[in-house]
Amino acid sequence: MNTLLRRCILGWLSLSLTIMTTGCWSAYEIQQVDYAKAIGVDFKDGMYHIYVQTLDFSSIAKSESSSKTAEPPPIWVGHAEGKTMSLAMNELWRASQLHIAWGHVTAIVLAEGVLNNKHIKDVFDMLGRFPEARYTTWVYGTREPLLDILSTASIYNLSPLDSILHNPLPSYMENSLFAPVLSFELIATHNDPATTTYLPVISLNKELWLQNKKEHDLFLIEGAFFERTGKNFEFLSRNDLPGYHWLVKGMRRAPLLIQKDNVIYGALSVGLPTIKIKPIIHGDHVTFSIDAKYLTALYEYLVPMPYDEMTRVSEDKLKEQIMETYRHGLERGVDVFGLQEKLYRKDPKLWHKLSGDGEKLILSEDSIEELNIHLTIPYTGKYKRKV
Repeated sequence: MNTLLRRCILGWLSLSLTIMTTGCWSAYEIQQVDYAKAIGVDFKDGMYHIYVQTLDFSSIAKSESSSKTAEPPPIWVGHAEGKTMSLAMNELWRASQLHIAWGHVTAIVLAEGVLNNKHIKDVFDMLGRFPEARYTTWVYGTREPLLDILSTASIYNLSPLDSILHNPLPSYMENSLFAPVLSFELIATHNDPATTTYLPVISLNKELWLQNKKEHDLFLIEGAFFERTGKNFEFLSRNDLPGYHWLVKGMRRAPLLIQKDNVIYGALSVGLPTIKIKPIIHGDHVTFSIDAKYLTALYEYLVPMPYDEMTRVSEDKLKEQIMETYRHGLERGVDVFGLQEKLYRKDPKLWHKLSGDGEKLILSEDSIEELNIHLTIPYTGKYKRKV
C-alpha cells in the first residue's frame, strides 16, 4: 500500500512539474524583433541626440549559398532627443513598432558634440547599465552627421555588417594606420588620468571606389581624436599623423616610400614592430628614449640602391615622420605617443608633481632625447632581386 501511495504521489508531482514548467514566455519570434547594430550619440543645444541603426533578421543572417542580395539590405535608423540619455532612449521607444534587442550592438559612434563637452562618461555610464550591453563593441568618433554614417550601405549589396563600421579588422590588417578601439579599451584609457585617450575617426569617402562610374559612400578612417591633457578631445587628421602608426605596438603593416633627393627608389611594407619607450629622469626634468625595430618587405624596387643605404634612408624617413607627428601633437596640447604614461608607471609621484595630477602637459620639443630606429628587409617578394 505504501509503495502504491508513493508511486501515486510521485506521478502527481511529475505531472504538476510539467504543468508548472512555463518555458520561455518572454521570448520573441525572430520576425518580431528589431536588432540594434549601431548606436550614435551627439550632444548639442543642451540635448542628447540618440541614433540607433536597426537591421531585420534577413540582413544579419548569412545564406549558405551567398550573402549577397539583388538589392541593398534595408537599413533603419531611429532618432530621438532628450535632456538625458535615458530620456532620449525612451522617446525613441515611443514609436518603436517592435521589440529592440540590444545584445547585438557592434559599433558605437560618438559625435564631436559629445567629445567636446565631456559627456563621454555619461554615455558609457548609461549604456553600461543595460544588462544586454557588451564591452566588446567598436567605438569611433566622427565629424560627419550621424544619420549619414549609420545609413551607409556596404559594398556589393552585402550585409551592412560587412563594413569597416562593424568589422574594421580586415581593413586594418591591410593598412595599419589607425587601430580600431573596443569600448572597454576606451573606458580604461579615459578613466586613467595618465593615459592619452585615442579614438579613430570614421568618415565617408565617395572618390576611392566607384560603382558603375557612379559615386558611392564607403567608410574610411580619416584621422583620430586624442584627449588633451585635462581638457576636451582634439582632432588630428591623417596629414597631421604621418608617423603615428610607427609607434603602435599592434601595427601589422604600413607602406613607406624609399625616396632620396627627389628620386623614388622603391616602396617597403613595414610592420611587426618591437618598441621600447623609457623615461630618463634628470631631477625634476624628464626626457624619453625610444627604441623601435621593424621587419619589412620590399614590394616595389624601381632604382637599384645598396642595402645599407636603403635601410638608412628608410630609418631616417621613419624618424622624420615620428618627430613631425610628435610636434603636431604638441601644437594641439596632445601627448600623441603616450610618453607621459611611461613616467607614471615608473615614478607616479614625480608624474603627479610635474603634471599637476594630470592637468598639465609635461612634454616639450626636446623631450625625446633618443630616437633609435632599426629596420631590416628580410623579404623581397617573389623576385629575388639583390638590394
